[in-house]
Amino acid sequence: MASFGTLSMFLSFFLVLVCIAPTSLGRSRTEGELWYLCSKTEHPWQCLKLLKSADIRYSSRNLNDITKVLIDITYNKGKEIHDTLNSLANEARDSRIRRRFISCSKNYNDALRDLGVAKRNLLNGNYKVIPVEVNDALQEVKGCYDYFTRASRDRYRLKEKSEDFKLLCSILKVAAKYYPTYEFKN
Repeated sequence: MASFGTLSMFLSFFLVLVCIAPTSLGRSRTEGELWYLCSKTEHPWQCLKLLKSADIRYSSRNLNDITKVLIDITYNKGKEIHDTLNSLANEARDSRIRRRFISCSKNYNDALRDLGVAKRNLLNGNYKVIPVEVNDALQEVKGCYDYFTRASRDRYRLKEKSEDFKLLCSILKVAAKYYPTYEFKN
């Protein structure tokens, strides 16, 4: 009877190990790095959700890779908003609204330029300047974000996209701050 109890405990332990080990081995390093990064932001849970939805964990192996991919994701989100604003400006019948969309489009264009400079700095190893460039990008679009927040209708989800852009920028600043010195510890 004692051997049956021992065997059953061994089998139970083995099943638990088999069920848990593959999950933790496959995701612990990258998810750990994502959590480390997100825990340094103002909104860690939103950060983690956004990065997971962008599937950043599969395209990156460490914080250095994550930072490089993050610049591209942030740039692409800004470009998506910029393109939407251009389209809306072309469709707008009201000249006041058209001017507002054109103005915001120019602001996002400037923000994209700042992110391009940030990427060049990253590739050149000049990490300390990246948060400055990202702050410049955020300042460029601040007025637009305020405008989108006050809009009564938002069928193009500009407010949501702008919030994602702001969050990505804040994550990027944190990543750039820790990029050169970060060592992941399991």
